[in-house]
Order: sequence, then C-alpha cells, then structure tokens
Amino acid sequence: MFLYWNWGYFLYVALPIMVLGFIASSWVKRTYQRYSQVRNANGLSGVDVARRILSGAGLSDVTIQVIDGELSDNYDPRTKTLNLSRDVATGTSVAAEAVVAHEIGHALQDHQGFFAMRLRSGLVPAANLGSQAGPLIVIAGLLLSVFTGSVFGFYVAVAGLLLFAAVVLFQLITTPVELDASRRALRLLAENGVIYPEEQQGARRMLRAAAFTYWVALFGAVLTLLYYASLVFGNRRSD
Repeated sequence: MFLYWNWGYFLYVALPIMVLGFIASSWVKRTYQRYSQVRNANGLSGVDVARRILSGAGLSDVTIQVIDGELSDNYDPRTKTLNLSRDVATGTSVAAEAVVAHEIGHALQDHQGFFAMRLRSGLVPAANLGSQAGPLIVIAGLLLSVFTGSVFGFYVAVAGLLLFAAVVLFQLITTPVELDASRRALRLLAENGVIYPEEQQGARRMLRAAAFTYWVALFGAVLTLLYYASLVFGNRRSD
C-alpha cells in the first residue's frame, strides 16, 4: 500500500509537476531577465508607470507599496494596495512595465467587480484547507478501509477528495482571472501611452511566460485530484 502510494505518486504526479514547474519557472525568469535589460522608450520607472496607468484608469483609491522579493508583485483587493517588488518599482525596463500593468489589471478587475475574481477570493479559505487537509483525510480514509474493512473509511476518503477538489476549482478560476489581467495589461499600457509599438512584443512575451505558470498549476491540481481519486475508487473496487 505505502510503496504503491509513494512510487505511484512520485512517477505519475510529483515528477511531471516538478518538471513542468521547473520549465515554467525557468521560462518566466529567463524572459524577465531578458526584458529587464531592455529599457522602455519612455524611461519611466515601474512606480511612474503605475501612477500613470492608475490615474488614466480612474483607480485613485489604489495605493502603491514597494516590497522585498523577486517577482513578488501582487495586488491586494482587501487593502486596495499595489505591491511592487523593488526591482520592478525602480526598473525602467519593458519587463517592469509589463509586470506593473498585469497587477493593475487585477486592480481594474476589482474596481469593476469582475465576478471570477470575486469568486476566486471567496474560494481562498476552502482552497487552503483543501490543499492542507484534503490529502491527509484521503490517506486516513484509505487506512481505515485497509485495517478495519469498514465502508466508513471509503466515505472519509471521498470527503477528503471533495475537499481537495476545492483546490482544483480555485486553480480553474484563477487561470482565466490571470489571463484576463494580462489582456487588460496590454490594453492599459497602450491606452495610457506607456508602451511603444516596438515594445509590445516584449511585454506580450513576458505575460505569455507568466500565463504558462497558471496552466501548470491547474494541470498539477487536476493530476493530483485524479491520482487521489484512483486510489480511493480503485481501493473500493478491490474490496
């Protein structure tokens, strides 16, 4: 049982996710490093770009904060805060303006009450609980089935499976939210005169690389759920 769990999980779930995760991370970092060396034609820093776009989009209630970390940029809808990593905030590159615009895309989603973004925010507690407790409950249910032969263990495992499904649902909603933010980013850059035509391809490549990470996260969640389901229902059929 445990040997099957360990090797099966490693070969069919963990290894593919690790490989794809490495590819996605490398692609983002490589693309960012490339376009962080390409100065934007306006010579505007990330903070300047943010101020111009926020003003043009009518997002006067959004504040800008500089934070530590590499590519740790995010928008916090609870405090209406645009958090920019130090390199992005001070950078005058195509990469910096693309990252800034993407996060402001989220701010615009929040301002306009974008349904998918609201739904994702509401799923955060369930997704966090599902990722932490779901697998443990599945394992507990399987162990109960093996050592007691009780049908109760099967239902416990199914409960864990349903709980982990919240993670998949969260990732399923996150992907279109992020892709929409990237589409908004390119439009915001153009509408506010921040980006020149010759810079658009670089910004698009930055956003495309980031999009791949969302697809990998979704794939990983689905693959993990399918693996747990195969254990739960496979064990049920063998009883």
